[in-house]
Amino acid sequence: MPISSKLKLIPALLLVAALLALPAAAGATLAYDTNVFHPHIWVAKNDNGKGAKAIGAGSNAKVAPNGELVVFEREAKKGPEMKLYDVATGKTKTIFSPWRESYSFAWSPDSTMVAALRGGEIGSRTLYVVDVETGKATKIATGYFDGISFSPDSKEVAFGLAAAESYPLRSDIYRYPLAGNAAHALTHDQVSGYPLWGPTGQIVFVKQLGAKQRQYGPKNDLFLMNANGKGVKRLTHTKVDPLTQGLYPTAWSASGKQLLAEYGGQDTSYAVAVNPKTGAEKSLSPGNTETGFVGVALTSNGKTVLGYLGGYEGPGSQLKIASVPYKGGKPKILVSGGFSPSWGG
Repeated sequence: MPISSKLKLIPALLLVAALLALPAAAGATLAYDTNVFHPHIWVAKNDNGKGAKAIGAGSNAKVAPNGELVVFEREAKKGPEMKLYDVATGKTKTIFSPWRESYSFAWSPDSTMVAALRGGEIGSRTLYVVDVETGKATKIATGYFDGISFSPDSKEVAFGLAAAESYPLRSDIYRYPLAGNAAHALTHDQVSGYPLWGPTGQIVFVKQLGAKQRQYGPKNDLFLMNANGKGVKRLTHTKVDPLTQGLYPTAWSASGKQLLAEYGGQDTSYAVAVNPKTGAEKSLSPGNTETGFVGVALTSNGKTVLGYLGGYEGPGSQLKIASVPYKGGKPKILVSGGFSPSWGG
């Protein structure tokens, strides 16, 4: 998410936990961080956090859809490295470096590839698709990115891309067939980004609206389109306060009948259930937007949301990994003192 000189928005810690997750099944592998200031990765072979094993220093764990692999970020002298952890063998290896902006990331649905950014500490980034078995990295595009997602068949990637750095980012959404060598623009308005490809072929994405009318920048609403860029339809009509930005898509259920989003902005991050047919919204943190429930993943059946309690004010003893019914309800605490969880399997 771009950061305005006038308004500092959600820190990367919250974004990492909130963007572009794949649906997870019950009984999934759970990975998470502990210790905000010196983060370490823990992995449990079940989704309730029982029997978790510490696998070393690192942050931003991301579990593969099949639950068998976990990538995470670890600082190194030459820049942040992407580590790959094999749940069955307990072995870890480096597969990509330097890894930048780890919140712009996606697993392929078949668990054989990841999409991630490489570059210097500042400036443009280059998007690569990496074969997790061989470490082979295929260059896709260069620029300034907001959001990456694989197609349901793992044969294509969609991403938000701008040619220059600005606030707001003047981005469009592109589709890139991995068997080809060229990206195809799906939008042409320079206000579209954060695509999330759904299981039925539709792509949900963000349009940044009202930039000229709002003092601190545009607001986000969710739109839908077909995979060819046609049939664009506005999904949400969200009321967005001046110091917040609005919705970002987080996860689809396997049927495409449930959609999870995150509402974000200054000092604010909380999960929202969105009806993908009507656009109706339901906060999963009613009345508690600053220390509420940050959503990360949705089970394949669309019934349960994984996330953590603590919201924007997370760094402290109140951090807890929890699950919440998609329809709303009381959180079930899975891990006390954990954050940035990821599900898969």
